[in-house]
Amino acid sequence: MSRAAAADPMVRRILITNDDGVAAPGLKILVDIARRLAEEVWIVAPEHDRSGAGQSISLHDPLRVYCHAERHYAVSGTPADCVLYALAEWFGETPPDLVLSGINAGGNIGDSVQYSGTVGAVLSAEHLGIPAIALSQAFTNRDAIDWSPVTQLGETAIRALWPTAGSGKCCWNVNFPACRAEEVGDMEYALQSTGSIARPRLLPGQDSRGLSYWWLGFDRNSDHPVPDNSDVAVLRRRGVAASPLRGDHGLPGGQTSIALQNR
Repeated sequence: MSRAAAADPMVRRILITNDDGVAAPGLKILVDIARRLAEEVWIVAPEHDRSGAGQSISLHDPLRVYCHAERHYAVSGTPADCVLYALAEWFGETPPDLVLSGINAGGNIGDSVQYSGTVGAVLSAEHLGIPAIALSQAFTNRDAIDWSPVTQLGETAIRALWPTAGSGKCCWNVNFPACRAEEVGDMEYALQSTGSIARPRLLPGQDSRGLSYWWLGFDRNSDHPVPDNSDVAVLRRRGVAASPLRGDHGLPGGQTSIALQNR
């Protein structure tokens, strides 16, 4: 057993999934973090990108599963499918101690949370009484994502939130700001903001046979005012936003913020 695992005897087994797909760079980062936290790590992720899947499950299509390595699988369905399949197939009466979802390429904040497959996987675990944390890395340029904030501080954030598992309140959505790791402030308790989506938007097109199709998207209010304790506000000041996905519980010990690095 690693020294990290020995320090956290309750976190023996971690299940990891995401919504960006089994080959996503954020998944590898999360696996590296999880292996410092637990002695047994399982990866069960969607075969392809399933962003926007929310908490949906596959009721009309069968699931196909592909083994990549020991305890490392790809599933043809959604992130929620991955969690439910893993629990039914491999865990039985001994569920994982913690489910981690991510690390998502892009923030899951504001009105986007309800559509997030990253968050949907966490809620699926929480419904079954399993502690779960979603992690996302915000960016300003998709072609040059700086993963250093979550890479360097993700483990500390998970360890800080783990004590809430004892009270049955370990169901968190954690977002890391788009900046260099050394610029990141404290992890702050944050409420989910609203008002970022102005209206739905359709982008029309035609396929090679002349048949019409539409891409669904949103027009957003990127500069809309938000409360100081909201997830958007925390990221704007380069803090790490930790938002409860169930109830109104706070950070361990009733704190409003937790330092993740020495200054």
